[in-house]
Amino acid sequence: MAGEQHRRQGRAGRLATLLTGMVLGGSLVAGYAWFDHAPRAHATNQQPAAAAPPPTAPPADFSRYRKIDLFARALAMIERHYVRPVDGERLIQAAMAGLTSELDPHSEYLRPREARLLREDIEGRFGGVGMVVVMKRVTTPKPRLVLDIREVIAGGPADKAGVVAGDFIVEVEGKPVGHFHDLSQAIMKMRGKPGTMVRFKLEPQRPGKDGQPTAQPVREVNVARAFIDAPAVVPKYLGEGLAHVRLRDFSETSARELASAIEAMRSQGKADKSGLRGVVLDLRDNGGGLLDQAVAIVDQFVGDGVIVTTRARQGQLMDVQRATARTPWRDVPLVVLVNKASASASEIVAGALQDHRRAVIVGEQSYGKGSVQAPFELGDGSILKLTIALYYTPDDRLIQASGIAPDVVVGTEYVPYRDSLPQLEPERAHPRHLKPTDFGKPAVAVGESPALQAAGEDRQLRAAVEHLQALGTVLDKPRRRGKRR
Repeated sequence: MAGEQHRRQGRAGRLATLLTGMVLGGSLVAGYAWFDHAPRAHATNQQPAAAAPPPTAPPADFSRYRKIDLFARALAMIERHYVRPVDGERLIQAAMAGLTSELDPHSEYLRPREARLLREDIEGRFGGVGMVVVMKRVTTPKPRLVLDIREVIAGGPADKAGVVAGDFIVEVEGKPVGHFHDLSQAIMKMRGKPGTMVRFKLEPQRPGKDGQPTAQPVREVNVARAFIDAPAVVPKYLGEGLAHVRLRDFSETSARELASAIEAMRSQGKADKSGLRGVVLDLRDNGGGLLDQAVAIVDQFVGDGVIVTTRARQGQLMDVQRATARTPWRDVPLVVLVNKASASASEIVAGALQDHRRAVIVGEQSYGKGSVQAPFELGDGSILKLTIALYYTPDDRLIQASGIAPDVVVGTEYVPYRDSLPQLEPERAHPRHLKPTDFGKPAVAVGESPALQAAGEDRQLRAAVEHLQALGTVLDKPRRRGKRR
């Protein structure tokens, strides 16, 4: 217990510096990257510039606070003359939100309650129901906004209540989803003190006769909130020495959890005499997280060189993160899965592994969130989050608004294998064919491998497995050398 308390205090203590985050298609996919030093200029060999002429003196009546005085006068007029009494504190908060509305979409003012939600996301432990949701607009049976359940955390309150990924939430506490200003408000409504109840209406989505999801009768669900301590890593051993590791986010323990998961699956591989022949690092729907965790994860696969570069205003070099010699999985074949919802720290990892030619990137073009936000605490629990820099890959590619292009583009629709010539039977179908075993050769297995069967109908994961199998075959076989003549 004491160790757990110390771990939580350490988490809270680190909430003080630099972050990245994104808002994706009406959904909140929050991620944060922190460091504990002030931005500093790097030394260069350039000659000092000639002395600039002295600045022109400002007018005698100039005051940098003149516009602030105008704001104070406007606030006083509203408080005195508006037709109804107003809350001055709420007006000031609204004005601060208005300041950031003129900046990029990732710069914002977070009220104390919203700032607390941010801290909970970073610490990875909060009172909730154990679901990952996104806000989605649907057109059937009528146009409306719903919360699309992307994931249900095993053993959590929602899981125990029978909620299934793919279902739609249409109301929270009697309020239609469309009445919430954004996803963060809906999330705050579902979160709360552990042990308290939350009520929402659920519209199950089940496959119809054509295989497409169809809406089912709406049912009301009441669940008791609980502490949600969701794991950052969801591992699955596919068999044949292949490991599938889904990284849900870049929280404070992600790199350590990833290393432990791969090590555990290597042990499973040893047990079935396959060893560790390849890893699928799944970054789909991962909206970002702690920068130091992204760097530490790349460091597990890359032995040296730049991982990510950060540049501030006017391209000023702000920080360079490099790989170290601590690289436990340097030689393990690696495929990285990304999709449109892979953003921020996910793009840093995918871009670094791609530039180092360390992994094959499979999936879709990533989101393109490559800006850096710094949180400035304002003393009352609120936070001013400002974009202060941009991220670049090792090859100096800008991530912002560009994203990471996969090496192999694979969509999500699963199409079963179709025989190009079904009327033509193979040689082995003939009852009198010569069997390979007659010549001391093993028979070739027909049909899907166990690893492909484990991948199921996830088309992108199946493509990743196929690439790992091909890489493993190439790397396992010694290179054939011809004789000189």
